[in-house]
Amino acid sequence: MGSEEDKMVRVPKEMYLAIYEIIKEYPHYGWKGPSEFVRDAIRRYVKEIKERELILKKAMGYMPQKIESILRNFMDEEDAREMAQKIEEIDEEDAEEYVARVVEILQDKLGPTLAELLARRLLEGEL
Repeated sequence: MGSEEDKMVRVPKEMYLAIYEIIKEYPHYGWKGPSEFVRDAIRRYVKEIKERELILKKAMGYMPQKIESILRNFMDEEDAREMAQKIEEIDEEDAEEYVARVVEILQDKLGPTLAELLARRLLEGEL
């Protein structure tokens, strides 16, 4: 049995069997059993989440400049600069909360639908 610090996690039988099949089908990955596979999968997923969060934080930093540039295409410079300044002042770590705050700022001029679309697309790096 594992140490005091080890904890058990239950998975459905179908998932356990799928893991076992993957281990048999891909022995070159070196997993010795389902527990090792699950630990490796969790380790990789935690790393992926942390990397994704770093990318989101960087995107949040670039958003005000990008928004100002985009807004200048269809509104006057002063309004675009003012909105970008308000967005730059947002002090929020959570990406969903950040998007919500950006939408609040943009929706008076753009309407809620366009504001939401613009904020999400910018954050996801699509614009």
